[in-house]
Amino acid sequence: MFRQNEYASGEMLRSIAFSLLAIGLACFRLNTTQAQDAPSLLADLAVIKQVGPDAAGFEAATLAAKRLSAEPSSSVASLLASMTDASPLAKNWLRIVAADVADNGNFPSDILLAFFSDRSQDTDARHAAYQMLVVHDPSSKAKLLAGATDDPSLPIRHQSIAMILDEANQVKETDDKDRAKELFRLVVSQGRNPDQLQAAVKALDVLGEKIELADELGLIRRYWAIGTYENTNSGNFATAYPPEKVYAEKGRLPEAWLAANAVIPGGLESKKTVNTKLVVSDDSFGVVNINPTFENAKDVIAYCYVEFTVPEAIEAVAKLGSITASKVWVNGKEVMANEVYHSGSRIDQYIGDCQLVPGVNSALIKICQNAQTEPWAQDWQFQFRFSDQFGAAIKPAAIVQPAP
Repeated sequence: MFRQNEYASGEMLRSIAFSLLAIGLACFRLNTTQAQDAPSLLADLAVIKQVGPDAAGFEAATLAAKRLSAEPSSSVASLLASMTDASPLAKNWLRIVAADVADNGNFPSDILLAFFSDRSQDTDARHAAYQMLVVHDPSSKAKLLAGATDDPSLPIRHQSIAMILDEANQVKETDDKDRAKELFRLVVSQGRNPDQLQAAVKALDVLGEKIELADELGLIRRYWAIGTYENTNSGNFATAYPPEKVYAEKGRLPEAWLAANAVIPGGLESKKTVNTKLVVSDDSFGVVNINPTFENAKDVIAYCYVEFTVPEAIEAVAKLGSITASKVWVNGKEVMANEVYHSGSRIDQYIGDCQLVPGVNSALIKICQNAQTEPWAQDWQFQFRFSDQFGAAIKPAAIVQPAP
């Protein structure tokens, strides 16, 4: 259910995985181009797709990879297509075997180009095809990335946007400011990576065009904050205080709680009641700082709640950046939990899949604070938004609670 942001540690983990798999598979590569018959090929693909964590199925997958690596280059599309319903681990195996197969005989440029051009194929498989094409012919990169700003594969889209950003920055240094603005606006409308979007917004600001980045990213900056609850010795991360208990049961918080200075059950004898406070951020990057609201309290927990509308049902991704331990529920269901304190924060740091429904939706965010007194441990803040499964920001049509 819970996922970490693919733009962060995922790239490093994938790099390590690729290296280990490449070393292992290199020991079994054959010097023959004798192909299997189709049933055997399909059977070996099925074996690799069964590989699991903790070396489950590793031996059988290694033998299957050895046989598949002997396939002629014309079979590369079959290997890539098999990634469609494979696990992330199995995809790593298939990606490396496909790269081996592409080198067996004439390089299959036309086959890979056709596969890459078919956007209905698995996004990871299409990215693998792109990588093989570019490694074989570096000059093909610009042609492949042209028109890929809306590609469903985020790595391909990211590189296409990077190419446009480079062009825009070059044009900016000329007298053609209108063309530069046009290119930067394209980045804002099609980009998904926050760093790229921030770079484009800053460049537009220099060119005299003001864009509110938080709005473009769909960052929610208005909440009812309820607190504070005890987090003595950082020991109450798992404690279900009244806001999360009621929210998990009802799917929303009671109307009586959604008002300034409303009195809420405290949940512990030492603190029998807490209050609701309005929290509004004017930060251009959507950072919600709850320290002022709760007077820089330590060893405590606060809940931030919002209700918003979207026009239609959508499979969404909840995205949170938080420098302290946190949990998130959407429409009554927990979608992420991260018990980490003061290890750094960035936008979209933690992500979790969720479902948004037509009309009113809600989210509850549990933000914990510990007792550390060092200057670098004083921040108590977060950033929160939704995107679709391809990374496009979901911009709430309206914030219902707290009402403007």
